[in-house]
Amino acid sequence: MNKAKQFLYLSITLVLTVCFLLTGCKKSTSAETVGSVSENTSETTRFINGTYAIMTMQNQGDYKLVGGQEKNPSIKQSIKQMLQQWWSVSDLNSGMKQVQELTSENGMHSKEFINEIKELGIDKMSKQEFDTELSSITDPEQKIHLQLLYDAYSDLGYNAIAGWDLGRANFLLTSFYIADFTNENTALDKSLEVAKRIQKTFKSWDEYNRSYMYGYLYWSNENPKDPSSKYAERQGFISELKKDPKSPFQLKWNTELKKDWK
Repeated sequence: MNKAKQFLYLSITLVLTVCFLLTGCKKSTSAETVGSVSENTSETTRFINGTYAIMTMQNQGDYKLVGGQEKNPSIKQSIKQMLQQWWSVSDLNSGMKQVQELTSENGMHSKEFINEIKELGIDKMSKQEFDTELSSITDPEQKIHLQLLYDAYSDLGYNAIAGWDLGRANFLLTSFYIADFTNENTALDKSLEVAKRIQKTFKSWDEYNRSYMYGYLYWSNENPKDPSSKYAERQGFISELKKDPKSPFQLKWNTELKKDWK
């Protein structure tokens, strides 16, 4: 991970950690908060929450809540700081510009990925041709990057990292609600559009999560074989969510997504 990206990651982690330590914030149980899985959260809202559940886990949040956090003054301030530091977002207008780029036809990082695949000719290489090409590379980081490009494209084609862009779009949209840039219903309205596109683009939670993680690796340049990496940590979150009986990942992928809020 380069220094700029590492700084960004550490910034959000520090902001949220300080909030939890100083204010006593914690994951809310279904008995403590509105929006629990048992009664107050619809399947559509659960599905939307699932599209950014990995980030919610990373930020020590609660996947049962829209935005992944219980809305209160300290969390609101933390989210506003995160949006500014990570995204240069200070209001709804600047935030929607980021969302529009993430959800554009080729996405934000997806566009770079597709261009790189085409420029390197990976989309036309057989495995044998790729292996021959890879064997001539001596730079370890370049090898890791090229292997990622080939693996991701071979698995999911040009949509290989679309999940990374689309999932973060929903993360931003619901964060705008926590930051008081918009109301909950408007955030859910916009997130529903993105969730429907995610559902149409991928065939299952597993496929969507693979795309999200390919995108994370493309962005972070981490070594997926490093057990101490943030990539490994996020894979652990996926495993936890798959085992959790109340997790959004327990929903059927073809769940009918509809507006069931006012």
